Amino acid sequence: MAALFFILFFKLGTAPIYILDEAKNAQCAREMLQKNDWIVPTFNGELRTDKPVLHYYFMMLAYKVFGVSEFAARFFSALLGCFTVFLTFRFARRFINSLAAFFAALVLFASTQFLFEFRLSVPDPYLIFFIAAGLFTAFTYLQEGKLKWLLIAAVCFSMAALAKGPVALALPGLCLLIWVMFKKKWRLLFSWKILAAIALVAVITLPWYLAVDKATDGAWTRGFFIEHNLNRFSDPQEGHGGLFILTLAFALIGLLPFTSFVAEVAKNRKQVFANDLVKFSGIVVLAFITFFSVASTKLPNYAMPCYPFVAIILGHYLSRLAAVENGFKKYPVIILTILTLIIPAGGYFALAAEKEVAHLRWLPLILLTAAIAFILLLTTFKNLSNYKRILAIAGAFSVLNVMALHIVYPIIYLQNPVAKTIAEVKKHSTVFSYKLYNPGFNFYLDNNVKKFFNADTLLQAINSQPDAVVISRLENDAELKTLNLTLIAQHHDLFESPTTVLYVINNKP
Repeated sequence: MAALFFILFFKLGTAPIYILDEAKNAQCAREMLQKNDWIVPTFNGELRTDKPVLHYYFMMLAYKVFGVSEFAARFFSALLGCFTVFLTFRFARRFINSLAAFFAALVLFASTQFLFEFRLSVPDPYLIFFIAAGLFTAFTYLQEGKLKWLLIAAVCFSMAALAKGPVALALPGLCLLIWVMFKKKWRLLFSWKILAAIALVAVITLPWYLAVDKATDGAWTRGFFIEHNLNRFSDPQEGHGGLFILTLAFALIGLLPFTSFVAEVAKNRKQVFANDLVKFSGIVVLAFITFFSVASTKLPNYAMPCYPFVAIILGHYLSRLAAVENGFKKYPVIILTILTLIIPAGGYFALAAEKEVAHLRWLPLILLTAAIAFILLLTTFKNLSNYKRILAIAGAFSVLNVMALHIVYPIIYLQNPVAKTIAEVKKHSTVFSYKLYNPGFNFYLDNNVKKFFNADTLLQAINSQPDAVVISRLENDAELKTLNLTLIAQHHDLFESPTTVLYVINNKP
C-alpha cells in the first residue's frame, strides 16, 4: 500500500489543470464553493449538466482543507484509488485466498490507465470505487445473507448514483440479478431486506436530484438525462464513436501488463472460474463490456468500474500459476517487451509532430528503462520461479508508470497554451472569449470569462473595457483583426486541432 500511495500521490499537483474534463470538473467545484451552493453545479457561471454532484462535494471539501489547487482537486481521486485496491484485496482474500488477493491488487497497482485515472479531477474514480464497493458488499450479502452487507451496498450504490446517474444502479443491478438467477437465491431477492435497501437508496439519492430539478426549473434534469445519458448511448458524442470491439480493446490495453495473460486465463477457464467470486466477477466484466460496446459513445474510462473484477479473475489465475513450477508461457513477457519498446518510439514521433513540445521529443525515451527491465527478465527467465516472474513483470511496468506519471506527463503538459499564457492573461482586468476557448483558463482566473459569439457585440464590449484580453482560436483570426485587435500570443493545443490565441486592443503592448 505504501508503494501505491507513493505512485498515486507523488507530484499529484505538478501537472496543470488543462485536460477538458479536469478543467470543467475542478472549476465547477470551485464555483460551487465560492457561491456556497451545494445544489446547482455551474461552470463559468453557467449551468453544468454533465454529471451529478458527488465529486464536486469531495473537491469542495479538499479545497476547504488544502486551498484551491491542482493537488486539492485530485486529492480524493487518489485516495479512492488506494481504497479501491485495498477493497479488491480485502474481498479477494475473504472469498478466494491471500495469494489471489495479493495478485489482484498487483494487477491494479501495475495498470497505467488505472493509476492515471485516479490522478485526475474527474468523477470516474468516485464511480469506480463506489460501484466496486457496492458489488463486493452486495455479493457478500447474497453469499451470507447478513443485512449489514446489503445496507452497506445500498449506501455505496447511492453514492455511485450521485457520481454518475442511473447507469450506476442499472448495471450493478443487472449483474446481481444474473447472479441470483445463476445461484437460484430467490429467497434473498424477494425479501423485506431488499425493500429496505431500495428505500435507503431513495432517501440518499432523491433529495439532491429533486432539489436541483426544482432550482433549475428542470433544466439540469433535461440536460443530464437526455443529452448526457440517452443521447450518449444512442449517438456518438463529441466524435467518440467506434467499432463494437473498441471497449474490449480499451480494457485489454488499460489493464496491461497482466492482460497479456488473457489467452492463458481462457485456456484454464474451468480451474480459474471454479470460485464463486471469480464467477461473479466474470458476470460483472461481461455486463459492463457488453453494455459499453453497444453504446454509441465509446471512451477508455467507461468500462473502468469492472477493472477490479478483471483484476480478481487475473489475480486468481496468477495465484494458481505462482503455486506451480511450470506452466508459465514466455510469450506474455515477449509481448510486453515489444510494447515497452514501441511506447517510447511512438511517444518520440508524437512529440516530434507537435510543435509546442517538439523540443521535448527525447523525453519518452526514458521509458525505455521498462523495456530494458523486460529484456533482463527474459535473459534470467529460466532461473526464476513463477512467483518471481510475476513480480518482475509488475516491477518492470511500475518503472514505466513512475517515469510516465511523475516525469513525462507533467513536463509535457506544462507546455500547454493555458500554462504558457496565463501570466499574460492575468495582467488584464477583464477577460473575454470569442466563440470557443480553452476552459482550462477558468481554473486560474478569479472571475468568469465573458463569452461573445458576435463580432459587433464583442467590439462594443472592448470599447467599454479597453484593458480586456480576448481568448479565442486561430480559426477566428480574420474576424478578430477587423476589430482593431492585435495578436499577442499563439500556442497550439497539445495533441488537438485548435490553436489558442490571445488578442488585445491595438494601443496595448
